[in-house]
Amino acid sequence: MTGVAAPAGIGERVPGGWRVSGRWSYNSGAPFATWAAVGALLKDADGAVADQALVLIRACELSVEDTWHTAGMKGTASNTLVGQDVFVPEHRVLSVPAAAEGVSPRSHPDETLYSATFGPMLVLCLLGPLLGLGKAALDTVVRAAETKPLSFTVHGRQADSVGVQTQLAEAALMLETARLHTYDAVDEVDRAASAGHPLDYAARTHVRARAGYAAQQILGAIGTLLNAHGASAFADANPLQRIWRDANTAARHAGLVPAVGFEVYGKSLLSVNERVSLMV
Repeated sequence: MTGVAAPAGIGERVPGGWRVSGRWSYNSGAPFATWAAVGALLKDADGAVADQALVLIRACELSVEDTWHTAGMKGTASNTLVGQDVFVPEHRVLSVPAAAEGVSPRSHPDETLYSATFGPMLVLCLLGPLLGLGKAALDTVVRAAETKPLSFTVHGRQADSVGVQTQLAEAALMLETARLHTYDAVDEVDRAASAGHPLDYAARTHVRARAGYAAQQILGAIGTLLNAHGASAFADANPLQRIWRDANTAARHAGLVPAVGFEVYGKSLLSVNERVSLMV
Protein backbone atom coordinates (compact mmCIF):
# COMPACT_ATOMS: atom_id res chain seq x y z
CA MET A 1 0.00 0.00 0.00
CA THR A 2 1.14 3.51 -0.80
CA GLY A 3 -0.33 6.75 0.41
CA VAL A 4 -0.25 10.46 1.14
CA ALA A 5 -2.02 12.03 4.09
CA ALA A 6 -2.06 15.56 2.66
CA PRO A 7 -5.64 16.39 1.53
CA ALA A 8 -4.82 16.94 -2.13
CA GLY A 9 -8.14 15.47 -3.29
CA ILE A 10 -11.80 16.45 -3.12
CA GLY A 11 -14.63 14.09 -2.19
CA GLU A 12 -18.29 14.71 -3.01
CA ARG A 13 -21.08 12.75 -1.37
CA VAL A 14 -22.83 10.14 -3.55
CA PRO A 15 -25.09 7.23 -2.56
CA GLY A 16 -23.08 4.69 -0.56
CA GLY A 17 -19.91 6.73 -0.30
CA TRP A 18 -17.90 9.44 -2.02
CA ARG A 19 -16.78 10.44 -5.51
CA VAL A 20 -13.13 11.45 -5.21
CA SER A 21 -10.77 13.28 -7.56
CA GLY A 22 -7.26 14.54 -6.96
CA ARG A 23 -3.53 14.51 -7.57
CA TRP A 24 -1.36 13.10 -4.80
CA SER A 25 2.42 13.49 -4.87
CA TYR A 26 5.14 11.69 -2.91
CA ASN A 27 3.53 8.23 -2.83
CA SER A 28 6.45 5.98 -1.94
CA GLY A 29 6.28 2.71 -3.87
CA ALA A 30 3.44 4.01 -6.05
CA PRO A 31 4.27 1.92 -9.16
CA PHE A 32 4.18 -1.31 -7.16
CA ALA A 33 1.25 -0.78 -4.77
CA THR A 34 -2.13 -2.47 -5.06
CA TRP A 35 -3.86 0.02 -2.74
CA ALA A 36 -3.48 3.73 -1.98
CA ALA A 37 -4.59 5.65 1.12
CA VAL A 38 -4.80 9.29 0.05
CA GLY A 39 -6.02 12.48 1.68
CA ALA A 40 -9.15 14.31 0.62
CA LEU A 41 -11.37 17.15 1.77
CA LEU A 42 -14.95 15.92 1.96
CA LYS A 43 -17.61 18.39 0.88
CA ASP A 44 -21.22 18.44 2.00
CA ALA A 45 -24.25 18.97 -0.26
CA ASP A 46 -23.70 22.75 -0.19
CA GLY A 47 -20.09 22.46 -1.33
CA ALA A 48 -18.59 23.36 2.07
CA VAL A 49 -15.74 21.29 3.48
CA ALA A 50 -17.24 19.01 6.12
CA ASP A 51 -14.26 16.80 6.98
CA GLN A 52 -10.68 15.82 6.13
CA ALA A 53 -10.20 12.14 5.46
CA LEU A 54 -7.98 9.34 4.29
CA VAL A 55 -9.69 7.36 1.55
CA LEU A 56 -8.62 3.89 0.50
CA ILE A 57 -8.58 3.35 -3.28
CA ARG A 58 -7.55 0.40 -5.41
CA ALA A 59 -4.36 1.34 -7.25
CA CYS A 60 -5.82 0.11 -10.55
CA GLU A 61 -8.33 2.97 -10.33
CA LEU A 62 -5.52 5.55 -10.28
CA SER A 63 -2.91 6.51 -12.82
CA VAL A 64 0.78 7.02 -11.99
CA GLU A 65 2.74 10.03 -13.25
CA ASP A 66 6.53 9.72 -13.25
CA THR A 67 7.38 12.83 -11.22
CA TRP A 68 9.91 11.53 -8.68
CA HIS A 69 13.22 13.01 -9.87
CA THR A 70 15.10 13.92 -6.72
CA ALA A 71 18.56 14.20 -5.17
CA GLY A 72 17.78 11.61 -2.50
CA MET A 73 15.49 8.64 -1.84
CA LYS A 74 15.49 7.86 -5.55
CA GLY A 75 14.67 4.21 -4.93
CA THR A 76 11.32 4.95 -3.28
CA ALA A 77 9.70 5.80 -6.64
CA SER A 78 7.48 8.29 -4.80
CA ASN A 79 5.51 9.32 -7.86
CA THR A 80 2.23 11.18 -8.29
CA LEU A 81 -1.11 9.35 -8.27
CA VAL A 82 -4.04 10.82 -10.17
CA GLY A 83 -7.70 9.94 -9.78
CA GLN A 84 -10.82 11.30 -11.44
CA ASP A 85 -14.33 10.61 -10.14
CA VAL A 86 -13.31 7.44 -8.29
CA PHE A 87 -16.07 5.91 -6.19
CA VAL A 88 -14.97 5.19 -2.62
CA PRO A 89 -17.47 3.29 -0.43
CA GLU A 90 -18.19 4.65 3.02
CA HIS A 91 -16.32 1.87 4.81
CA ARG A 92 -13.07 2.94 3.12
CA VAL A 93 -13.13 6.49 4.49
CA LEU A 94 -11.34 7.50 7.70
CA SER A 95 -11.85 10.91 9.30
CA VAL A 96 -8.41 12.34 10.09
CA PRO A 97 -9.55 14.79 12.83
CA ALA A 98 -11.49 12.00 14.54
CA ALA A 99 -8.57 9.56 14.26
CA ALA A 100 -6.24 12.21 15.72
CA GLU A 101 -8.44 12.24 18.81
CA GLY A 102 -8.50 8.43 19.05
CA VAL A 103 -11.93 7.94 17.47
CA SER A 104 -11.78 5.46 14.60
CA PRO A 105 -13.71 2.32 13.65
CA ARG A 106 -11.87 -0.98 14.15
CA SER A 107 -12.90 -4.50 13.27
CA HIS A 108 -10.65 -5.88 16.02
CA PRO A 109 -10.78 -3.50 19.01
CA ASP A 110 -8.68 -5.90 21.08
CA GLU A 111 -5.71 -5.54 18.71
CA THR A 112 -3.34 -3.18 20.56
CA LEU A 113 -1.48 -2.00 17.46
CA TYR A 114 -4.61 -0.37 16.06
CA SER A 115 -5.05 1.61 19.27
CA ALA A 116 -1.79 3.50 18.67
CA THR A 117 -2.41 7.26 18.70
CA PHE A 118 -2.74 8.28 15.05
CA GLY A 119 -0.52 11.36 14.63
CA PRO A 120 2.41 10.27 16.81
CA MET A 121 2.41 6.82 15.22
CA LEU A 122 2.73 8.36 11.76
CA VAL A 123 5.56 10.77 12.55
CA LEU A 124 7.55 8.25 14.59
CA CYS A 125 7.47 5.76 11.71
CA LEU A 126 9.42 8.34 9.68
CA LEU A 127 12.36 8.25 12.09
CA GLY A 128 13.23 4.56 11.73
CA PRO A 129 15.00 4.87 8.37
CA LEU A 130 16.77 8.05 9.53
CA LEU A 131 18.13 6.31 12.61
CA GLY A 132 19.39 3.52 10.37
CA LEU A 133 21.06 5.99 8.02
CA GLY A 134 22.80 7.69 10.93
CA LYS A 135 24.12 4.39 12.27
CA ALA A 136 25.31 3.36 8.81
CA ALA A 137 27.19 6.65 8.44
CA LEU A 138 28.86 6.26 11.84
CA ASP A 139 29.85 2.65 11.13
CA THR A 140 31.26 3.60 7.72
CA VAL A 141 33.37 6.49 9.03
CA VAL A 142 34.66 4.54 12.05
CA ARG A 143 35.66 1.63 9.85
CA ALA A 144 37.44 3.88 7.33
CA ALA A 145 39.28 5.80 10.06
CA GLU A 146 41.26 2.68 10.95
CA THR A 147 43.24 2.87 7.71
CA LYS A 148 42.40 6.18 5.98
CA PRO A 149 45.15 8.81 6.34
CA LEU A 150 44.36 12.35 7.47
CA SER A 151 45.58 14.39 4.50
CA PHE A 152 48.08 17.20 5.04
CA THR A 153 48.85 16.05 8.61
CA VAL A 154 51.34 13.74 10.29
CA HIS A 155 48.60 11.20 10.97
CA GLY A 156 48.78 8.04 8.87
CA ARG A 157 45.37 7.08 10.20
CA GLN A 158 42.40 9.29 10.93
CA ALA A 159 41.88 7.22 14.07
CA ASP A 160 45.05 8.74 15.56
CA SER A 161 43.76 12.32 15.27
CA VAL A 162 42.25 13.93 18.36
CA GLY A 163 40.19 16.11 16.03
CA VAL A 164 38.65 13.07 14.33
CA GLN A 165 38.16 11.30 17.65
CA THR A 166 36.28 14.32 18.99
CA GLN A 167 34.06 14.60 15.93
CA LEU A 168 33.16 10.91 16.04
CA ALA A 169 32.29 11.15 19.73
CA GLU A 170 30.08 14.18 19.10
CA ALA A 171 28.29 12.50 16.20
CA ALA A 172 27.76 9.30 18.18
CA LEU A 173 26.20 11.25 21.04
CA MET A 174 23.92 13.16 18.67
CA LEU A 175 22.71 9.87 17.23
CA GLU A 176 22.21 8.51 20.74
CA THR A 177 20.18 11.61 21.59
CA ALA A 178 17.98 11.03 18.55
CA ARG A 179 17.53 7.36 19.40
CA LEU A 180 16.65 8.05 23.05
CA HIS A 181 14.05 10.66 22.12
CA THR A 182 12.56 8.35 19.49
CA TYR A 183 12.43 5.23 21.64
CA ASP A 184 11.01 7.14 24.61
CA ALA A 185 8.24 8.56 22.44
CA VAL A 186 7.51 5.15 20.92
CA ASP A 187 7.28 3.64 24.40
CA GLU A 188 4.83 6.37 25.39
CA VAL A 189 2.60 5.63 22.39
CA ASP A 190 2.76 1.88 23.09
CA ARG A 191 1.88 2.32 26.75
CA ALA A 192 -1.15 4.42 25.87
CA ALA A 193 -2.26 1.86 23.28
CA SER A 194 -1.92 -0.98 25.79
CA ALA A 195 -3.95 1.00 28.32
CA GLY A 196 -6.68 1.47 25.73
CA HIS A 197 -6.68 5.23 25.53
CA PRO A 198 -5.03 7.72 23.14
CA LEU A 199 -2.44 10.27 24.21
CA ASP A 200 -3.86 13.65 25.12
CA TYR A 201 -3.07 16.69 23.00
CA ALA A 202 -0.24 17.95 25.20
CA ALA A 203 1.52 14.58 25.02
CA ARG A 204 1.02 14.46 21.26
CA THR A 205 2.64 17.87 20.77
CA HIS A 206 5.61 16.66 22.81
CA VAL A 207 5.99 13.64 20.52
CA ARG A 208 5.77 15.83 17.42
CA ALA A 209 8.47 18.18 18.75
CA ARG A 210 10.76 15.30 19.71
CA ALA A 211 10.37 13.73 16.28
CA GLY A 212 11.52 16.88 14.49
CA TYR A 213 14.30 17.43 17.01
CA ALA A 214 15.54 13.85 16.61
CA ALA A 215 15.62 14.19 12.82
CA GLN A 216 17.75 17.33 13.10
CA GLN A 217 20.15 15.59 15.49
CA ILE A 218 20.60 12.82 12.92
CA LEU A 219 21.29 15.33 10.14
CA GLY A 220 23.78 17.13 12.35
CA ALA A 221 25.55 13.88 13.16
CA ILE A 222 25.80 12.89 9.50
CA GLY A 223 27.20 16.31 8.62
CA THR A 224 29.85 15.99 11.32
CA LEU A 225 30.75 12.49 10.15
CA LEU A 226 31.21 13.67 6.58
CA ASN A 227 33.46 16.46 7.82
CA ALA A 228 35.57 13.92 9.66
CA HIS A 229 35.74 11.53 6.72
CA GLY A 230 36.67 14.17 4.16
CA ALA A 231 35.91 15.00 0.54
CA SER A 232 36.07 11.37 -0.56
CA ALA A 233 32.65 10.97 1.10
CA PHE A 234 31.17 12.47 -2.07
CA ALA A 235 32.62 9.95 -4.50
CA ASP A 236 29.89 8.07 -6.36
CA ALA A 237 31.26 4.78 -5.05
CA ASN A 238 31.16 5.95 -1.43
CA PRO A 239 27.97 5.04 0.46
CA LEU A 240 28.27 8.22 2.54
CA GLN A 241 27.12 10.47 -0.29
CA ARG A 242 23.98 8.37 -0.73
CA ILE A 243 23.34 8.36 3.01
CA TRP A 244 23.75 12.15 3.04
CA ARG A 245 21.32 12.61 0.14
CA ASP A 246 18.74 10.16 1.45
CA ALA A 247 18.80 11.50 5.00
CA ASN A 248 18.52 15.12 3.94
CA THR A 249 15.56 14.27 1.75
CA ALA A 250 13.82 12.08 4.33
CA ALA A 251 14.22 14.59 7.15
CA ARG A 252 12.30 17.19 5.11
CA HIS A 253 9.08 15.18 5.31
CA ALA A 254 6.27 17.48 6.40
CA GLY A 255 5.72 15.40 9.52
CA LEU A 256 9.28 16.12 10.69
CA VAL A 257 9.49 19.88 10.08
CA PRO A 258 11.06 21.01 13.37
CA ALA A 259 9.56 24.50 13.33
CA VAL A 260 6.02 23.08 13.31
CA GLY A 261 6.83 20.59 16.06
CA PHE A 262 8.37 23.28 18.24
CA GLU A 263 5.43 25.61 17.61
CA VAL A 264 2.73 23.13 18.60
CA TYR A 265 4.72 22.04 21.66
CA GLY A 266 5.46 25.61 22.68
CA LYS A 267 1.80 26.56 22.31
CA SER A 268 0.87 23.59 24.48
CA LEU A 269 3.37 24.56 27.18
CA LEU A 270 1.91 28.07 27.22
CA SER A 271 -1.73 26.88 27.05
CA VAL A 272 -2.24 28.69 23.75
CA ASN A 273 -5.33 26.99 22.30
CA GLU A 274 -4.53 27.23 18.59
CA ARG A 275 -4.31 24.10 16.47
CA VAL A 276 -1.90 24.60 13.57
CA SER A 277 -1.59 20.99 12.36
CA LEU A 278 -3.69 17.83 12.27
CA MET A 279 -0.47 15.80 12.18
CA VAL A 280 -0.19 15.86 15.97
